[in-house]
Amino acid sequence: MGGFFSALFAGKNDVLNNTIGSMAQIAGYGTQTGESNVTAGSDFNKAILGGDATKTTQAIAPVLNAAKTSNQQTQKSNTEMGTRSGGTAATNAASSDKLHSDTTNLIGSLTGKAADTLLSSGSGLLSLGADSTNSEAALSQQRYQNWSDSIFGKGITTAAATGEADLLGA
Repeated sequence: MGGFFSALFAGKNDVLNNTIGSMAQIAGYGTQTGESNVTAGSDFNKAILGGDATKTTQAIAPVLNAAKTSNQQTQKSNTEMGTRSGGTAATNAASSDKLHSDTTNLIGSLTGKAADTLLSSGSGLLSLGADSTNSEAALSQQRYQNWSDSIFGKGITTAAATGEADLLGA
C-alpha cells in the first residue's frame, strides 16, 4: 500500500525510475566503448597510413610475430632435416620472401578494412550513447511531470505559485 500512496502523493514510479537508471547505464557504456573504439581505430589508421615503418610494424605486431615464428620454424625444420637435393638455403630464402610478401599484403589489406570497421563500430556506439542520454533526459522529464501531477506535487506548485503571486502583488 505504501507504493500506492507514494505514487499518489509524490508521483513515484518505480518502473520509470529503474528505466532511467538502465538508460544511464546504456548511455555510459555506449559512450565509453564508442570513444574507446573510435580512438583505437583512429590510432590504428594513423599507424598504417602514417608512413612510419616502426608504427606500422607495431600496429600489426601480433600477426607479424606469428608469421615470423612460423617462418623460423620452417627454416629450422629445413636446416635440421635438409633436402635430398641440397636446396636448404634456397628453400629458406623462399620462405623469407614469402614472409615479406605476406607482410606487405597484410598491411595493404588492413589499411582500410579493420580501421573502418572499428570506426564504424565506435560511431554506432557513440550514437547509442547519445540516444540513450536523450532517452534518459526524456524519462527524467516524465518523472518530474509525474511528480508535478501528483497530489503532493500539485500542492507544492500551487502553493509556490500562490506565494509568488502574493509577493508580486498580483
